[in-house]
Amino acid sequence: MRRAGFVVATTTALTLTAAGQGWATTSSGDITASWGDRTRIEVTWVDRNSFHNGTLAVADQTCDDKSLYATLTIRTGSGNTLSLGDKHNTGGCGTTADFRNLRATDASGIRSLTMTLCRRGPGAPDHCETRYIAANPYYGF
Repeated sequence: MRRAGFVVATTTALTLTAAGQGWATTSSGDITASWGDRTRIEVTWVDRNSFHNGTLAVADQTCDDKSLYATLTIRTGSGNTLSLGDKHNTGGCGTTADFRNLRATDASGIRSLTMTLCRRGPGAPDHCETRYIAANPYYGF
């Protein structure tokens, strides 16, 4: 059995705000599912309650005629899990679907962002893998 590749990198970027300079933290990950399709995500954490400037790429690399999508969810400070929706790649074999300007805000805070990559075949249940969880560095413990 082939082991899926998993790389997660976190970098810090300087951003300018209306009030002056401030720090923001960028989380990113490049994930390959066990069946071979890939996804790449990057978000900029603004504060305890939000992230913005998110980008997501969903790549169909297996050419297996199965539908491919990523589901993003956040875990809030109040303990709820909220879906940010499914992002589908409908282009087929060898294509990448790009999604930009992803963002989320919650008054109780955002503890983490989770990405699950799924594929759907006719007459079979969806096969999904959660390979990416990013903790909000501003949320605290």
